Amino acid sequence: MAVPEDEPGARTRAARVLAPLAFFTAATVLILLIHGSLTGSSSPATTSTPSASVSTPPATTPAKPKKKRFYNVKAGDTLESIAAKYHTTVDRLLRLNPKIDPLSLGTGQRVRVR
Repeated sequence: MAVPEDEPGARTRAARVLAPLAFFTAATVLILLIHGSLTGSSSPATTSTPSASVSTPPATTPAKPKKKRFYNVKAGDTLESIAAKYHTTVDRLLRLNPKIDPLSLGTGQRVRVR
């Protein structure tokens, strides 16, 4: 006797395959919708690309430069002590002040620290 396809065993096998597939499809759509609402996107298809309404600064915009800061040398100061005070290195101070002789700092001399 042949087994017809309408038999309950065939339906059970189909349900075992299709039920998880339907669940994962629904879960994926739900995740895309939630992600889209969190990122401000209107549809799940556009979640992988940035929205056109988001404005980003041009790549050529330079970073805001730090203000130049100077230190007036006091009696007993060395480049090492000035560097420690401003959390920098002696090499950096020498690059910022190429005309300074590190062995003969004078009281009242201006040293660029930033």
